[in-house]
Amino acid sequence: MTAGGDARADRLPLTYDECRARFLHVLARRGLQGRSHPIAARGPEGQRLTIDVVHVGAARPSRALLVLSGVHGVEGFLGSALQCDLLDRLDPAALPGDTAVLLVHAVNPWGMAWWRRQNESNVDLNRNWRRDQHEPPPNDAYDELHPLACPDTPTMPSVDDLLSRAVAVVAERGMPWVRAAITSGQYRHPDGLHYGGARTEESNRILEQVVVDHLGEVERLFTVDLHTGHGPRGEVTALSDQPPGSAQDRFLREALPRARVEPTIGNPGATAAPKTGQIANGIGGLLGGAVAYATSLEIGTAGDEEQLVATYLEQWVHRRGDRHDPEHAAAVWAYRCCFTPDDPEWERRARTLGAEQLDDALAAVLHWS
Repeated sequence: MTAGGDARADRLPLTYDECRARFLHVLARRGLQGRSHPIAARGPEGQRLTIDVVHVGAARPSRALLVLSGVHGVEGFLGSALQCDLLDRLDPAALPGDTAVLLVHAVNPWGMAWWRRQNESNVDLNRNWRRDQHEPPPNDAYDELHPLACPDTPTMPSVDDLLSRAVAVVAERGMPWVRAAITSGQYRHPDGLHYGGARTEESNRILEQVVVDHLGEVERLFTVDLHTGHGPRGEVTALSDQPPGSAQDRFLREALPRARVEPTIGNPGATAAPKTGQIANGIGGLLGGAVAYATSLEIGTAGDEEQLVATYLEQWVHRRGDRHDPEHAAAVWAYRCCFTPDDPEWERRARTLGAEQLDDALAAVLHWS
């Protein structure tokens, strides 16, 4: 680095505003026209927040690649960079006349701006898809865990107490029960983890309309929803909420040969639980008889225990704390680093692997007949 240079010049952005500025800059440089969809909620400085969309290729495609970033806001920084990198590599003139690539940047802009997984209503958007049309099943198991996961202590809760009690629950119930209880989605505790909401949230309503407007006539759609967190650090896992051997499972294994494909239904070895209100698979329901396959593409960051502790403390700060308090601010930063590590080596590897996956995804769409 030269004297006075910026050590973060080639690093992932730290803020939503920087992510959005880079995305819009790429659009302008490539001569692409995007569209911004504002949400009502505001950022930490009162700034406007938007979901930004760019449609490349056929105006009314019969086949398309849809790439989402920032569904879980705090995970969106890598996804934003991968979308910008894809736009830099993409040659619109090389796309066949029936093909389009649709990028939706920052599905959860509030979460990106505030470094939270959830949106402005504490709703996990990936448990909220078309909530108005569906009554999800109850999650009685989460009811048991909620007091442990979200304690109402007047001061920051004890991590040692959390871990000792969590170990006891796992010993009694087993890890699959605990994992499903926490992550599959719950609809009774608005202040809790993975809350799916009581109605379809604004961001998901915008996304639904975007898909209908841009891809309503597609016959074949591949949706890649970019995430970080799950899986071994720096490795790629393509999650599929379909069983092993299903059409989607076969498609993903062929389309993404460099990823580890993990079905979450009917798979005894799954490390992720099935979800209710999940976006990527749910999008296919908007498209009539179209063939629609999807994956939540994860690039691993921190281990399970580190993520558990970071989530536990950040959720308490959101519910009971003060982000201006140094101890509480440190918990928020630790949470962010669980899902976007402040690690140049991880960033370089994640961007390389992510670019490979998106290139493979686009190739699969181009060769889809």
